[in-house]
Amino acid sequence: MAERLIEFEFAGNRFTFRADLPEEEIEEILNYLEERKRRLRGRRQLSPLKQAVVLLLEITAELVRIKREHRLLSEKIGREAVRLSEVIEKELKCLGCA
Repeated sequence: MAERLIEFEFAGNRFTFRADLPEEEIEEILNYLEERKRRLRGRRQLSPLKQAVVLLLEITAELVRIKREHRLLSEKIGREAVRLSEVIEKELKCLGCA
């Protein structure tokens, strides 16, 4: 995948960075950041630094919540897989297949 330059504006500053992500991921990231920036505009005037810190804290809180949800769902899926395996094993024994 070819590396390309990406530009992003935040708090009156233009940032340029390189990324070798698929185009659809880059667009999704930029759209997500634009949406988060729009949410910040509704708040009282914050300095650019405070805007960046608030954005960082909000996105980090969201990441932590999603990671926790992912862990809980993974654990639930694991328990369900074990339960289903036990049910299948029991049914196979009842059929005389195992």
